Parts: sequence; structure tokens; C-alpha cells
Amino acid sequence: MPARSSQPAIDMAISLISVSPGHAPLTGYAPSAMVHCNIFFLQRIITMSCCVSIREEQPAATMRRRRNLAMILDSLMSRARTSIAKRRQYNRLIAEIDSFSSRDLADMRADRSEMLYQVHKQVYG
Repeated sequence: MPARSSQPAIDMAISLISVSPGHAPLTGYAPSAMVHCNIFFLQRIITMSCCVSIREEQPAATMRRRRNLAMILDSLMSRARTSIAKRRQYNRLIAEIDSFSSRDLADMRADRSEMLYQVHKQVYG
């Protein structure tokens, strides 16, 4: 594929650029740089607008993503609720064991550390 010449675009840019009073005229490189920047910018805009239109044409994919996100958040919330409930039960049982005096434990012939182990095993598995 032969390389395209941007000379007509450069000539058009030179004719469109007006030099402000008090400023030096543009060099030969400035108009070509401006044309290349504009071409690059337009290529980026066209590419981005194509991506946006593709996404707008696929509402099913968007709905699927939202549904998946909702399922993930629901799962996260249910696991958090379960974890909080287990922690509350564990803390309640620990407080009850800690409320026993050494005399009470001796009367029950129980060991505090063994009771704590059994509570942890019961609550968390």
C-alpha cells in the first residue's frame, strides 16, 4: 500500500491558519504537526465512538453483568451476616464460660480451656 501524502492537508491547514498580530508566522513544521495531531485525535474519536456504539447495542450483556454483580454482592452480604451471627454466638458463650469462677468450674469438674475449645469447635466447626 503506497504511503499517503498529507501535503494537501498541510496546505489547507496553512491557508486556514491566520497569524495573530505581534506573533511570528508559523514555520513549515508547525502546520504539518498540527495536521498529524488532528488526524491522530480524529482517529481516536472515531475508534472511541465505535466502541461506545457497540456497547450500546448489547443491553443483554450489560444486564448480565449487573445480575452477576448483584449475585456477588448478595453472596457477600449473606456470608457477612452468617459470620456476624457466628461471632455473636461465640462471644456470648465465651462470656458465659468466663463468668464461671474457678470454684464453679471445680464443682462441675470442668476445665476452662477444654470448654473454650469445645465452644469454638461447636460454633465454627
